[in-house]
Amino acid sequence: MSNSSRSGRRISRLAVTAGVVAAALGLSACSSSSSSNATVSQVGGPAETNTNYPGALVFPKAYDKPDVTLTDTDNQPFNIASDTGGKVTLVYFGYTHCPDLCPLNMYTAASAIRAMPAADRSQVKMVFVTTDPARDTPNVIQTWLSHFSPSFTGLTGTIAQIQDAETAIGMPLSFAEKSTSPGSSYEIVHAGYVLVYTQSRAHLEFPAEITVSEETHDLVSLVRDGWQS
Repeated sequence: MSNSSRSGRRISRLAVTAGVVAAALGLSACSSSSSSNATVSQVGGPAETNTNYPGALVFPKAYDKPDVTLTDTDNQPFNIASDTGGKVTLVYFGYTHCPDLCPLNMYTAASAIRAMPAADRSQVKMVFVTTDPARDTPNVIQTWLSHFSPSFTGLTGTIAQIQDAETAIGMPLSFAEKSTSPGSSYEIVHAGYVLVYTQSRAHLEFPAEITVSEETHDLVSLVRDGWQS
């Protein structure tokens, strides 16, 4: 994807209280900012809404769950389409060194799924795909995800495989750029939203701005009733 294509993507900004997610998880804050608020950005995503799914954003067209195989944290092949079965599946591309969006999205997803009734909760699958395979080894991914939920699946692969997966899924390609944060050699620009698949198609996304209660409501609705346009 060219730089001009990337720059044409919608970029939304959101203010989050620094350390809120880290404090909730008992983690040290990733951001080096001394400000009480940090501004984070996410790339891509639609602008349409649907009153059936508060807090979510609706894609102009639905995306099929991709027939893409990567490697899980047990070093086993994992196919996003076949290994998630008929469950409502959340897919997020990010990286463990991410200072803001990634822990925020994982925290919200874990909290929302935990708040669901047990029968509904068992019908939801969260899949995290690293965009930084050089630093995110399977052990690193597993340790990081365990801070949020032991049920989350972490995937990795080569840069080419990961970008092929992004292309198949229909999201902007992630790429590395020089970091402005002390102690980090580079950061990854990546899509900052969670894709939500139900009935093997993604009709909507959960942006970083969504609340836990909104995400819980939407997931329960999708599990029980499927996609309602």
